[in-house]
Amino acid sequence: MSGRWVFAPRRAPVRAGCGVERASPARVESAARVERGTPARVEHAPRVARARPARTGGRAAARVLRLAATLGLALLAACSRAPDRPNVLLITVDTLRADRSSLATGSARVTTPRLDALAGEGVLCTHASTPRAKTTPALASLMTGLAPHAHGVRDLMAPLALEHATLAERLHAAGWRTAAIVGNYVLQARFSGLERGFEQWTEDLPDAHGVPPEDVPQRTARSMTDGALAALGLGPATDAKAGPNAPFVRAGDPWFLWLHYMDPHGTYAPPEAHSVFRSAAPAPIDRTERTHVAEYNVPAEARLPDGRVDAARVTDLYDGEVRYVDAEIGRLLDALRARGDLANTLVIVTADHGESLGEHDDWFEHGRDACEGCVRVPLIVRFPDDAPEERRRARARCDADVSLTDLAPTLLDWLGLPPLPVANGGTAPRDARAFAAGRSVLPALLGRADARTHPVFGERVDRAELGGAVQHKTVRIGRWKLVQRWAAPPPDRGGKPTLLSEALYDVERDPREERDLAVVAASAEPGAAADAPLGELRALLLAFTAADARFAELADDLARERARLEAVDPEALRILKGLGY
Repeated sequence: MSGRWVFAPRRAPVRAGCGVERASPARVESAARVERGTPARVEHAPRVARARPARTGGRAAARVLRLAATLGLALLAACSRAPDRPNVLLITVDTLRADRSSLATGSARVTTPRLDALAGEGVLCTHASTPRAKTTPALASLMTGLAPHAHGVRDLMAPLALEHATLAERLHAAGWRTAAIVGNYVLQARFSGLERGFEQWTEDLPDAHGVPPEDVPQRTARSMTDGALAALGLGPATDAKAGPNAPFVRAGDPWFLWLHYMDPHGTYAPPEAHSVFRSAAPAPIDRTERTHVAEYNVPAEARLPDGRVDAARVTDLYDGEVRYVDAEIGRLLDALRARGDLANTLVIVTADHGESLGEHDDWFEHGRDACEGCVRVPLIVRFPDDAPEERRRARARCDADVSLTDLAPTLLDWLGLPPLPVANGGTAPRDARAFAAGRSVLPALLGRADARTHPVFGERVDRAELGGAVQHKTVRIGRWKLVQRWAAPPPDRGGKPTLLSEALYDVERDPREERDLAVVAASAEPGAAADAPLGELRALLLAFTAADARFAELADDLARERARLEAVDPEALRILKGLGY
């Protein structure tokens, strides 16, 4: 199955003073849309652009002033930095656990030699987390800087609302050429709404490799890198099944390229050249009432003669997928370095979420849990060579708590561009905006003395339970993580969230979250959690939960969307099920 690729060329810019482009009319309109929360979109036929009625009077005047301020700040920032503004390469890898990289494991099993080398040239963040272990909600948070309850994308097929501005729109308005290539079916524009701000958006899915049960389309790593090389003018046009077929870069302009690699999402079936890992002994999964095994992610070769699943063999194959995508990212970095582009490119590599490998008896899936295996993600930041302060941080480790919601604020802070609006009329009430958005963690990345750790929040959403919405809300500060399980009856029965249970973990000493210190401390072992800031964690989660304005309606919202897909797009629902959702 193939998607579409779109190339939307801009008007030629008019050069202004200090080597900065004067905004073209198209760019002014894009900036205006970012400011008022109605970003431009790359439309895919047969969709029709939705026009909003013009506003008049004082609101229009205020909007013009905000637009002028936005453009003025962008131009001032550009003048104050190096004349050659840096390129930005953002790479997200689907389903990549932080602890499966070679740097994280410290073992003889080398899964990520190229990412290890990249971290040696930049900063490795050891405590990065996703706000939700599902692709679209997580990446909507990365692109907007908002928590899922604030941007409203709570499931895979819920597109981002037009009122929320994105990182791509901000960079496009400030003069960056923008392009994206996505390899996951659920990220297509009609499902995700994340194409806004990208001049070239490629969602072609030419492969069906490794994802059962029935020809589920995706784009695998080699094809992704080939597409990236074509987009950057570093390689030939890709085949007829998958774009892009023309570069989006232009001499003299900085560029922003987002690549979302689908590997190593299940089923784990790496190419033979990367299926090189063999565990010394099998590790059969003994099932209990709590055990959940994603059978569609278990190949025949991982079945033992007695019918049990060999977790060691499945993990070998997962690690092979990690090695495969690592090699293809390395191929792209080599091409950039050979042309001299890497020296002036900010490179960010992270993941949308991780994967369960036995935590809480959950195997080979991610959306079912909010454990560290699912929510801890790798994060590597390599600064350009002409940023001397930042380059001194090569081979550095940043142990501060970082969320994917922090990436857009941090990047814009470093570039000197205006931040994106915080809830911007979304679902978060005004008094809860402190729990709606990420913040810049640039001081922590640069190792400054004023860097402070801040709470990192997350959620897990159950479709329906106990007659209403059920969510796990999480908060982590350093080594301490509190997980609370909340339920809310439907709005017609009050809809007020009720705390069902909580668990406290020391994720530094217990990364698999096997020892609930809340239980231990209450029963047999005084002082086990004496150092935990339990009161602070509880207060934070209470406020974070209260900020979820549609908590009670969420179960009905998700059920309605599922029913709509079943009625109008059964093929999309089939593919979702094939992906394990």
